[in-house]
Amino acid sequence: MTAIDEESLFAFIVKGSILLLVVLTLIGFIFFSTPTGLGILAGGIVAIINFLWMRNVLQRILGLLPAKPQLYSQVRFIARISITGVVLYFIIVSGICSLAGLLVGLSIIVANIIALSLYCALRTGG
Repeated sequence: MTAIDEESLFAFIVKGSILLLVVLTLIGFIFFSTPTGLGILAGGIVAIINFLWMRNVLQRILGLLPAKPQLYSQVRFIARISITGVVLYFIIVSGICSLAGLLVGLSIIVANIIALSLYCALRTGG
């Protein structure tokens, strides 16, 4: 069993989220319906891309130290939220995906972080 430290935490979250996305998508397709499976897949992809994008912006702010980090982060935040909102709007309006499946997919990162937190708390005994 590998130790989860600060360096590997991000990779562990992303890999765990992708694994959870695959499992939940298969469950959605097999036990529910095609729109549910597609909703989980679409929501999970949006959530993972959003998470990766947010980390990228934070790394740039902390690593490169732009001239105006506050403005840089605000513009990137508004751009990320706006693009995510437009993508979700088109996914919902298309009618191809189930809204419940989409919400499950969008929750993948959160579920993975909660599971990782519980695992770490139980592993350390508290």
